[in-house]
Amino acid sequence: MAFIRDKWVERLRDGTAAPSWPVHLVAVVLVLGAPALIVAEFRSPAFVAEMARSSRVGSVVLVELLLVVVGFAMSIGTWWSGRRGRRVLARIRASGHRPAFFLPVLTKGIRRSEDLPRPRPEVWTIDPDGLHGWTPDRDAPVFDVPWARIGRISLASKDSRGARVDYAIWFGLDADSSLVLTPRTSLGRPFEAGPGGLETLLPVVRALRRELDHRPRPRSPAR
Repeated sequence: MAFIRDKWVERLRDGTAAPSWPVHLVAVVLVLGAPALIVAEFRSPAFVAEMARSSRVGSVVLVELLLVVVGFAMSIGTWWSGRRGRRVLARIRASGHRPAFFLPVLTKGIRRSEDLPRPRPEVWTIDPDGLHGWTPDRDAPVFDVPWARIGRISLASKDSRGARVDYAIWFGLDADSSLVLTPRTSLGRPFEAGPGGLETLLPVVRALRRELDHRPRPRSPAR
């Protein structure tokens, strides 16, 4: 496999989940820190007077309240994703499957045409046979995509504020179809990898294909 320098990619190779405590720590800071800041602000006569004169101050308070909601959402999302991620890993290991790489993904595509039938895989594994999609509730993969069906591997992009932004790994399949997977940063976390993470993952997935796909390559015609 291509040399991996990023710790989060190493964890995907090894099938280990990232620790959840850093996310929960940030969530605690947001949930406790924002209300404490609001209380301190309202204890200031100058702040209260400015709030009565300007609506912008009220907007600041709303942003601080939004941070509390974000903190709760981060913590709950990480707990839920971690719980389901551990179940998927347990299913994979109980099956005797020995993947070379684990690719956690978002189950909802950007476009409806990219959505897979339910149950949608939450983790894809990569091995010499191809790609396999797993869910927390099934003992076997719900999708199998052999290397023979996969052609080009690239990035899928979308329009965002007048610019093209990469959002997923695109696998060109036979019969003019495709498989579009939006990776997450880690097993057990709900966060999307984003354009920077995709640039790191794409060469890794391509290298895995070169190393694991042992089908004979067609020879170039003799000159």
